[in-house]
Amino acid sequence: MITRVIRLLPFLLLTSGLAHAQVPKADPAKPALTYKDHVLPILRKHCLNCHNADKSSSDLNVATYQSLMAGGSSGEAVKPGSPDQSLLYKVTTHQVEPKMPPKGPKLAEAELLVLKTWIEGGAPETAVGAAKAATRKVDFDPVAVSTSKPEGPPPMPGKLPEISLPKTERAHPVTAMATSPWSPLLAVAGHERVLLYNTDTLKPLGTLAFPERIPYVLKFSRNGKWLMAAGGRGAASGKVVIWDVTTGKRVTEIGDEADIVLAADVSPDHKLVALGGPGKLIKVFDTATGELKHRIKKHTDWVTSMEFSPDGTMLATGDRNGGAFVWEAATGGIVFTLGDHKDSITGLSWRGDSQMLASSSEDGRVILWFAEDGFPTRTFNAQADVRAAARAKMPGVLTVQYSRKGQLVTSGRDNTARIWGSDGNQISKLEGFTDLPSRATFSHDGERVFVGDFTGKVRCWSLKDKLLVGELATNPD
Repeated sequence: MITRVIRLLPFLLLTSGLAHAQVPKADPAKPALTYKDHVLPILRKHCLNCHNADKSSSDLNVATYQSLMAGGSSGEAVKPGSPDQSLLYKVTTHQVEPKMPPKGPKLAEAELLVLKTWIEGGAPETAVGAAKAATRKVDFDPVAVSTSKPEGPPPMPGKLPEISLPKTERAHPVTAMATSPWSPLLAVAGHERVLLYNTDTLKPLGTLAFPERIPYVLKFSRNGKWLMAAGGRGAASGKVVIWDVTTGKRVTEIGDEADIVLAADVSPDHKLVALGGPGKLIKVFDTATGELKHRIKKHTDWVTSMEFSPDGTMLATGDRNGGAFVWEAATGGIVFTLGDHKDSITGLSWRGDSQMLASSSEDGRVILWFAEDGFPTRTFNAQADVRAAARAKMPGVLTVQYSRKGQLVTSGRDNTARIWGSDGNQISKLEGFTDLPSRATFSHDGERVFVGDFTGKVRCWSLKDKLLVGELATNPD
């Protein structure tokens, strides 16, 4: 092991008394140190006996990159770029208690130097990851946070890049769906693709490739210029992808997860991307650099939903156990714990003025929370008729979303979608689904509502006359 370290770091041969010498920073011209090739052998030698999948002291498992970066009961173990703020480095150098290894001498200086240099270099998992990090800078101009319509024509797809995708025999279940806040534009998830439609004409506008596998989240940025997709391959990989709406070109990719991404959002100023999933963690990244800014370990189950407030100050998140929280977007500090739901959180949606947050759950309820104090102002059984309200278990709510006008749309396990006023009173009920209506969303002007189900059908209703307008061709190939 020492021979390998010396070969990679020849400057060690030029000095003696390393314990008293100033350790140089990583040289960009030298090969980057990685977890797989350089750090794991050290951890296996000194740490793995106590910090593995079967025996994870302090809830820390160093056997894989993902588990090490997830941290333990004492918080994150590695803060990329900052050795002096990384618990792994501080305990192995005996700067803080408990000193590691607990019953042995401090690690050799050459090994400590490897750990420090690796963290300073961004703590990459592999050489490929290090190369990506070195060229990660994304050029874009952050936007001003505003709830008003942006100047200029609303963003709509132009000539999109040509793509070649395998033909699918049937429509994909609607796992995600979103409408632009300012344009007649709808995005629908498909298998390894995102389908785009004009919400006025119901005609297809094009397709964006998502080779990462299945999109479980689709969201437009608050100004409508970006479209974000998040998802991946179960128990294998997860990622967030952002496209420019007008050109269809990828702006950036965020995250390199070991499992699918089930919840994600981009902040109104485009500076932050948040994501979560089966890892039970909330991760907030810098959009331009891809740097992980916050890793929040509070949820006790899969993170299933999240959304930034329209003013960009808060981030709401929910999990499969019914836990819901509101965080400061800039710092990751907790603002409120929203503890009234008794089952999985299926949707979170902020009202346009950032004063109200709607949450939906498999417990059958929608709760409207006042953002000033975190208290619920209204709770209603969204998918149960009044005459059925006495049932032991209400039909689960699968989605909730505010329109710009303050109305709400929900869909759920009673095979209906429903429109609600801002006061929580039902306006209309949309029926006729042969399978679960999994997603529902308003058009940009609030005049239409689109509902997608698990058969892959997406239907459109006019809210003015409460009539079915048409159905989208979600398998256009």
